[in-house]
Amino acid sequence: MALFLLTCSKPEIPENPFDNYNPVQDTVKFIFKDPDSTSIAGLFQYIFKPTCANAGCHDGTFNPDFRTIESSYNTLVFRKAIKQDGKYFVRVKPFAPEESVILARLNNIVSPQMPIQIEPDSDWGKNKSRYIALIERWIKSGAPSVDGTIAKEGIPQAQLLGCFATYRDTGIIERRPLNGSFVLDSTKDTIDIFVAFKHDGQDPRSFGINEIRFSPDPHHYDSTQIVMNFEVLQTPFRQIGLYGDTVNYSHKIQLLSKKLFQQQKQIYFRAYVKDQQNQSFELPSDKALFSMKKYMSLERY
Repeated sequence: MALFLLTCSKPEIPENPFDNYNPVQDTVKFIFKDPDSTSIAGLFQYIFKPTCANAGCHDGTFNPDFRTIESSYNTLVFRKAIKQDGKYFVRVKPFAPEESVILARLNNIVSPQMPIQIEPDSDWGKNKSRYIALIERWIKSGAPSVDGTIAKEGIPQAQLLGCFATYRDTGIIERRPLNGSFVLDSTKDTIDIFVAFKHDGQDPRSFGINEIRFSPDPHHYDSTQIVMNFEVLQTPFRQIGLYGDTVNYSHKIQLLSKKLFQQQKQIYFRAYVKDQQNQSFELPSDKALFSMKKYMSLERY
């Protein structure tokens, strides 16, 4: 019995880099500034939030839920519509605006026409045709999420939920205002990058491939770039994510910034993961907003 007790011990809990941290700005929650009007972020900011998220309507009372960018995307794309009429079954079908209920409702092809209720200060009446065209363009382009992911019907997908970085044992690395790139002190070298993911069908800690790639070009990544493997944390950090909620940061990479940077002032990075269905995901992808590509970057001064 004594020998049995000696072998039992609690697993070591990793140090949380957010302990005793008092940021001067919100360095994790993403803030979009002037987003592309044909992206989900732009549609949310210019159309869904001011026109549709009315009290007692699409404020969480009824789906689609237009309270946040995340809820807007997750309750639109491939989500079954309450009002179905012949060929219209889902609210948004990527690449198929002619089969998307949201456009059928806005164009009064399926009744009742939306929006039913308009706030007095809404500019919907003035810009209705333009706003409908913007939604149609987003759907035609595949209805990508903010990180560029394009959903496939009935197939689970991975999404980026957040990213933060720390100096080894010396604290959080601040970002440029409005969640731009991480700004590195050139006198410090060892840094840790933490990434949070979401997957509809599995725990991200069980991804088959867990890579991070670095490039001086935000739009070009290939096998010639620097490639490293994430460390998968069995005890993730629970901290705020992209959309302001608390998420699991389960992937970590430690690197020496002086080796990473040569003559460049800014380096971009993307995560590459593969799920149990052998699907590969690049996060953020080429279709991501440039704001997201800047979010996943390092800058030295």
